[in-house]
Amino acid sequence: MKFQSIPRIPYLSAKALTAYLAKPASPLILTTVMCDWPAMRRWSFDYFAQTFGDFPVVADAPQFPTVARWSVRTRLSAYIDYLKAPEQGVIAGEWLKGDAETLRRSGLTLYAGNFNPAHAVHGDPERIFADVPKLPDFIDNWLDLLNPRFRDLSLKVQSHYFVYLSVPGGVTPLHHDFWSTHAFLAQISGRKEAVLFAPADAKLLYQEQSGIVPAMRDDPRFADVIGWRGQLGPGDFLLMPAGWLHYVETLEASITYSADWIDGSNWRAYIAEAEHTLRQKGEWQ
Repeated sequence: MKFQSIPRIPYLSAKALTAYLAKPASPLILTTVMCDWPAMRRWSFDYFAQTFGDFPVVADAPQFPTVARWSVRTRLSAYIDYLKAPEQGVIAGEWLKGDAETLRRSGLTLYAGNFNPAHAVHGDPERIFADVPKLPDFIDNWLDLLNPRFRDLSLKVQSHYFVYLSVPGGVTPLHHDFWSTHAFLAQISGRKEAVLFAPADAKLLYQEQSGIVPAMRDDPRFADVIGWRGQLGPGDFLLMPAGWLHYVETLEASITYSADWIDGSNWRAYIAEAEHTLRQKGEWQ
């Protein structure tokens, strides 16, 4: 593999972002868009433990149940207690895969990837969107142009908003986001490293099922693949166009807000893929 740095720019206007995404786009890190977000001064592990402590989560290592070797069903407050002392491996909950001792020896840490504090039942959308915008104002969001019933079912079946709480050893394997959505990672605190790959490389890269990029770097199958790499610190906003594969490692205790959206460039693909999923689940006729 070869690597290049993800470009960093201060800001994009709505018109510039729409034009950018309308053509084959690549990742960008925007550096000034989060300065006035209340989350930047309000959010902490303790804040989420106190405010959303009963939220049910599944914490995996690595993230995603399809590749996880360790998995625990628990509550957010117990997960945060674990994050404060991950070397002890102690977490209140039900172990679905693996055990605390083998997890400690692995060097990985548990990662709860399904925490959506805007969830209609377990979350508090009004509280969370007082701290962060659903989407920044320079993003042209077409979700509200969907048939209202179709949109609501889509949001019910697939979360579009996430908060990621993690510590070093937390790994998100290589993947691309659902239903051809664009996505962003907005780094509230701590540091992460993200490595992204163009959609054209997906078929080749998915030959390695683990999705662990450091283990893939010297594989001759991927010698000509170019990865786009960048570190995210507080206030960094990583823009990930639809279809881009991404792998993320936590470098410091970290809080990240993430959301997925559609606009004119991925509208048709989103509808087709969301409808397919809804029909499979018997939610749409």
